[in-house]
Amino acid sequence: MIFESPQYLPIAIGFLVVGLAGLIVSLTLQRAPRRTPFLRFGGFLLLLLGLLSPAIEWPEPNSEATVLVDVSDSFNEQVAQESLTRIQKLSGDNLQLTYLPFAAEPAPFRESSLSNYRGARKSWNSLNVGETNIESALAKTVYGGSKNIILLSDGWETRGAVDKLLPYLNQRGVKIFPFVDERGGAEATKLELTRLSAPLVAAAEKSVDIRATIRNDYRTSEAGLLELFHGGKVIQKKMVKLDPGQESVIVGKSDPSKEGTQEVRAVFTPVNPKFPPSSKTIYVSGEKREKILMISGTADDARFLEDIFQFKKFRMESVVASGYQGKFPALSEFSVVLLNNVALPQLPSTFSSDFESFVRNGGGAAMIGGNRSFGLGGYLGSLVEKALPVDMVPPQAQQKRLNVAVSLVLDKSRSMANDDKIYYVKEAASAVVRSLKDDDFIEVIGFDASPFVVIKLAQLALVRGTAIDRINRLFPAGRTNLLPAMYESKRSLARVDAGRKHMIVLTDGKVPDAGPYYEELAGQLKNEGITLSTVLLGDETDTYQLRRMAQLGGGAFHQTTNATSLAKIFIDDIRVSTGERTLKESAQFNVRRGPSEIKTTEISAFPPIRGYVQTRPKSKAEIELVVLQADKADPLLASWKYGQGKSVAFTSDANGRWSSFWATWERFYNFWSDVVESLRPSRGANAENVKFDLRYKVEKGILKLDLSIFSPDAVGALVATLKQPNGELLDVLFTQDSPGHYLADVRDVTAGNYEFKAAIGKRSLTPISFGLSGDLFGEKQGLGSNVSLLENLALRTGGIVNPTKEEILASAEVKKTRYPLSHTLIALGALLLLAEIILREVGYLFKRRIKA
Repeated sequence: MIFESPQYLPIAIGFLVVGLAGLIVSLTLQRAPRRTPFLRFGGFLLLLLGLLSPAIEWPEPNSEATVLVDVSDSFNEQVAQESLTRIQKLSGDNLQLTYLPFAAEPAPFRESSLSNYRGARKSWNSLNVGETNIESALAKTVYGGSKNIILLSDGWETRGAVDKLLPYLNQRGVKIFPFVDERGGAEATKLELTRLSAPLVAAAEKSVDIRATIRNDYRTSEAGLLELFHGGKVIQKKMVKLDPGQESVIVGKSDPSKEGTQEVRAVFTPVNPKFPPSSKTIYVSGEKREKILMISGTADDARFLEDIFQFKKFRMESVVASGYQGKFPALSEFSVVLLNNVALPQLPSTFSSDFESFVRNGGGAAMIGGNRSFGLGGYLGSLVEKALPVDMVPPQAQQKRLNVAVSLVLDKSRSMANDDKIYYVKEAASAVVRSLKDDDFIEVIGFDASPFVVIKLAQLALVRGTAIDRINRLFPAGRTNLLPAMYESKRSLARVDAGRKHMIVLTDGKVPDAGPYYEELAGQLKNEGITLSTVLLGDETDTYQLRRMAQLGGGAFHQTTNATSLAKIFIDDIRVSTGERTLKESAQFNVRRGPSEIKTTEISAFPPIRGYVQTRPKSKAEIELVVLQADKADPLLASWKYGQGKSVAFTSDANGRWSSFWATWERFYNFWSDVVESLRPSRGANAENVKFDLRYKVEKGILKLDLSIFSPDAVGALVATLKQPNGELLDVLFTQDSPGHYLADVRDVTAGNYEFKAAIGKRSLTPISFGLSGDLFGEKQGLGSNVSLLENLALRTGGIVNPTKEEILASAEVKKTRYPLSHTLIALGALLLLAEIILREVGYLFKRRIKA
């Protein structure tokens, strides 16, 4: 126990003597019950103890330390990260670390953790990284109550004088534990990355040269690994060897797919551990690509077009309306909108008016056919129809049916004998035979270790009499090997002339050698107009591969544990839907030029199609391609100008159902690229990105900006802003020096990263970023570590250089927890005095009654 107010001890002793005297007198005279003098004395004793402010104190099992992290520009980033990693390993159950970044000034608060040094430097770029003030960082830390300080710094100050703070630190019992790079000193910089440069802006989908300069000023030949990063992605790795005094420039190419402002970083790691790694960071701004929106009815509709537009100079955002839960994107954010076999009821209620307004005000749009498009998709009489070059034809219900070719690829391996599974498989196959028409085709292939053709692909009219008998000959044996059976089925289906071709694969076990072979085959089937469905009988196998095959094959995946349901699954899967008069399906329609000139594409010859949606051209529409049917020609590709925009109608699909010949056509990619290019409102020069160059330098603390604009069509008032390292936006006032040439001065700048945005007239310049290094403001890179200062701080405060965890715990002041007792003692004393008064009064009343 300790006393926090010992100055009251003489008074307490005086009162204690008086209290003892009173106790003796009371016991001698016996004027009150014998218990009351003791209660009175005990109460006064507790009050006196409370006056002295006693407290219980015990040591904490854990110690704390604050890590001061120097994020100034002179500190070698790689060296700092290595030391930070060593410091992070010190933290544990009995040593808790907090982190305080600093540069010209300390951060306003401490962080409980620090993931990496680069992240800290980026987060605290606003601390004026062009200067270092160790004194102010230490003062704030000590003022906050820290006595164990780990210092992560190169030790070079440009502000303050930490030596002046040492007496104050000693007075407060503060200990400093610096981490010093053992490779510190000027010699450490004789082999390093000295420069990194690249253009500020990269054209859309174009690479620019990134140049990294490495110099060897050491007396021997040295080597190291150079790594170049663009937007976090490694774009080059190269071992570099340099002779004494040699300087080497390594040129890499930026990633053309990156857009917006991206960090470019070079890291050089010498092979010789004598030299620390070095790094440089700059920024390259990739011109943004235009955005294209494609809204598809299902994921299957989107597959081919998504692949086509994945690497174009515009960005596609693909939305699948079926099952879509989010908010539909605003059309105004896009240059072109594609409606890909999607019905109007699948779209938001305001979409029709939004679409018409989008095209009228200068957007590009296309509707692509299918069974949910044009008149079949509910667009008749809508504002969408108003913006398109064709009129919809009202759907008229009419039964229409194409013949089909069905190939059943059935597992007959040994496991199919269990639970009579093979019996129900044969029943299901027989039900399919009974459900198909005479002009349909049927094929049944059983497979175990090898394929077994039960029914060779033929029309039902020829094999119906013997088909079921042949199916009943299936018996289970051998192991499972599916791939050869699928290839056998593919070959036969490819040769048959049928309106639709469909393969069903059934198995009860894992597909052997699952992976790219099956996925590639499923894609080939889809491209050849053959759809693929898969059926899993049982639940003991991973369903991913079979699901994936069905997805790529354009069919469906079914799973059941009830073998008796197989017949219904098979029949439902191959049922041919009824069509409509506006939906034209056939084995083949020829495509020819229309009465108008082909303007949307440079292609002049086209494959046939299997189907399309019937429409009527509007009077001002350009009919570029037509579909020939007997003596009639219907529009296939039509276009026109609508308001300030343009729209296109393509009445066949792009998912391979009707366009299977197109999907395998070598110019399929070119055709759809041409369609979108023709719709882009940015085809003219006015929508090209403004070409410009910005140069900058710092003179006497003033940032001088030199802006040249090379696009002759970019005219009007120039408006510019500069986002400073502290996050504040500053309006930049340029003066025009000559046509296309502008100058501006920005005062009171500091080191750090700046973001520049500008617009001239209605044209925006590509936003760019650049960094002002600390050596422009007093920081000197390449000096290594100030070892003498760091070692002196440790020596003068009783700390240790590069300490271990145990050394910190042994040297650090033990934190103690104190619990004050004064309030408790005063309360107990008051209770005792109250009890004494009550007992004394009760005793007095009792004596009066006895006398009475």
